[in-house]
Amino acid sequence: MIRMQRKKARLYRSYLLRCWQEQAAGSGQSSVWRFGVQEVSGEQRQWTFGSFEAVVDFLLNELWGPELSHD
Repeated sequence: MIRMQRKKARLYRSYLLRCWQEQAAGSGQSSVWRFGVQEVSGEQRQWTFGSFEAVVDFLLNELWGPELSHD
């Protein structure tokens, strides 16, 4: 019974995605987007990314494994 509950828990993941702009270092530079992902179930881990592509790669790896991540 416990084994079934653990397996079910892996089938559901919930994340909170945060997006914000930061001023780039140096004068005259445009702002850059930053992204944060927080697991809202389970261990509530947090990650920060410098590009949206990195967020997508992270989620692909988390949900389907490294074979679907972009290199």
